[in-house]
Amino acid sequence: MKLKSIFIRSLVAPAVVALTVICAAVAPPASASADIVTDSGARAAKWLATKQEADGGFSSGFSKGSDVGATADAVVAFVAAGLPVESVKNAAGLSPLDYLKAQFSSAKLNTGEYAKIAIAVKAAGLNPAQFGGENVPNQIMAGYNSKTGIFGDNVFVHAESILALATNGDTVPTKAITTLESLQSPAGGWSFMGSGEPDVDTTAMAVQALIAVGRPAATGTAGRGMGYLHSLQNNDGGFPYQSPSQYGTDSNANSTALVAQAIIAGGTQPEAWAAPGGNPLSAIIILQQPSGAFAYQATMPGDNTLATIGAIQALYRVTVSGK
Repeated sequence: MKLKSIFIRSLVAPAVVALTVICAAVAPPASASADIVTDSGARAAKWLATKQEADGGFSSGFSKGSDVGATADAVVAFVAAGLPVESVKNAAGLSPLDYLKAQFSSAKLNTGEYAKIAIAVKAAGLNPAQFGGENVPNQIMAGYNSKTGIFGDNVFVHAESILALATNGDTVPTKAITTLESLQSPAGGWSFMGSGEPDVDTTAMAVQALIAVGRPAATGTAGRGMGYLHSLQNNDGGFPYQSPSQYGTDSNANSTALVAQAIIAGGTQPEAWAAPGGNPLSAIIILQQPSGAFAYQATMPGDNTLATIGAIQALYRVTVSGK
C-alpha cells in the first residue's frame, strides 16, 4: 500500500526553565553505569530547556518558529526527565502546553500532530479528551480511513495514532491494527510509505503500537519486528535509519533512541541488547556534545535538537507514549 508522505519527524528543541542539574560531559565505556546514563539525560534536559520560543513552543530545527510535533515531543522529554511541564515557561510565562492549546484555533492540524499532542498531554498527566477545549482522540479518529484501515498518510503516523489512542485507553479500530500488521515486510520491518525497504524508525514505532494494543513483544508481528531491529544493530550498539542504504549505515541518535524505546515497551532494558562495542544507551551517550545536547551522528557533530529529544526519552527509559 502506498501512502502520501506529509509527516515530518520531530524530536524537538526547548525552553528557559530552572532545572538544577550539574554534571560533567562523559564519554561512556561500552556499558554505561546507571549514574552516567541519568546524568547524561539531565544535562540534555538542561540544554533543551534553553531553547523555548517566544510563543512557548519549540522549533523542529527544520524551519524557524515553533512546531507542533516538536513541542509535543519536548513535553514528553521534560516529563521523562521528571520536570513538571507547567514549570517550563519562557519570559512571557508561556509553557509548551500553552503553545499546543493555541494551535487548535490558529492552525489546521494533521492526524500525526493530533497523535503527538495526545501522547504529550497524557504524559503530562492531563486528559487528551479535555485539553484546550478540544477532544484530541476524536480528532485522531477523524483522520482514520475506514476503507483502507489507515490513520493519516503514512505508516509512521498510522502507528503513532494507534499508540496514542491505546495509551489513552481509547478503542482502536480492529482494522487499523490488522492493516498495520499486513504492512509488515517479509524481513519483519515496516517502511515509512508502506512499501519498499523497511526503516528502523517506522519499525520501532510499529512495534510499540502493536505492543500497546496487546500484541506479544516476543512473538507474532511485534516479535518479528523486534527481530528485524536486532538484526540491524551496529557494532557500537546503535542503529542506522535504514540498512541497506545509499546514505550509509552509521548509527544515529534518533533511530537508536526509538529502538531503545521499543525494547523498553517490550519489557526489556536496552542494555540487554549488547553488541561488541556497546548497547543502545551507550551508543547514544557517546554522541553527547559539550553543551549537553546530542549530535545526530558521530560524523555529524554539533547540537541537534531532534536527536536530543529522542536521547532524553530513551535515557530516562520511557517509550514514545511517555510510559
